[in-house]
Amino acid sequence: MGLYGPWSPYGQTGRITRRLFYLSDALTIFFSIACLSYGAWLVHNRSQYAELLEPSLYVDVGRIMIVVSIISMIFSIYAIYALANELRCGIYFYGIASLVTFVMLFLGGIMGFVFCNKLTVEIPLDLKMSTSLRELYGAPEMGKVKEAWDELQINFRCCGVNGTDDYMIWRTSKWYMHQRTQKIPIPYSCCYPGDYNSCIQEANGSATNSSTGFKFLYTSTCYEPLKADLLNVVDVAAWMLVVSSVVQGIPAVFAIFYARLIKK
Repeated sequence: MGLYGPWSPYGQTGRITRRLFYLSDALTIFFSIACLSYGAWLVHNRSQYAELLEPSLYVDVGRIMIVVSIISMIFSIYAIYALANELRCGIYFYGIASLVTFVMLFLGGIMGFVFCNKLTVEIPLDLKMSTSLRELYGAPEMGKVKEAWDELQINFRCCGVNGTDDYMIWRTSKWYMHQRTQKIPIPYSCCYPGDYNSCIQEANGSATNSSTGFKFLYTSTCYEPLKADLLNVVDVAAWMLVVSSVVQGIPAVFAIFYARLIKK
């Protein structure tokens, strides 16, 4: 009766606890895969803009998503083995590991919210962008800044920074001033793919039609699209980390409760 009683691993309570653990552990693995995928996407597709607003806390958030999600999946898989074989020490180890990963995921989410708040209130993103454009773009030792600006303008179909600092701001940059022959007023990344020469003519004001506007030159500026995009993707990352941290703790509770049912 004691071996198969209601408060034994093989009784009704033990069976229900095992099923709840397996269900919640599968949910944890699902959230870990989602965080891993989103973190990898965030680092791969947004880390190049870090050169424009360092220190770039949002890249660290993406890396936390990748590393902690992998660790979480390893512990979740180990927990299945430990519970299936009724390894009390292994289950307790999993419980401690789950607490650690919970803290790491939760702190990663907080970092994401902090970044969003700083970007909204404290970080002068437009000033950082203006400085990097004027002072660093095209410098031999600042290749990553050039890549960041070119990627930004191509991906968001924009040119310049904000407000009056539109495509004309490139004429105030060291990149423009250091050109020795016929000066090009804008980089190629400010132009629609196709006719770069016509785009240059538009930037010089020699081919602009007042009725149709610009056909080859991006006239939108980059500050607002970049800021809105970063706020959106980092906010999603922060919420994913917080939710994942909460989900992480559920199977650990069931696992530890089941370990208490196992007789020494």
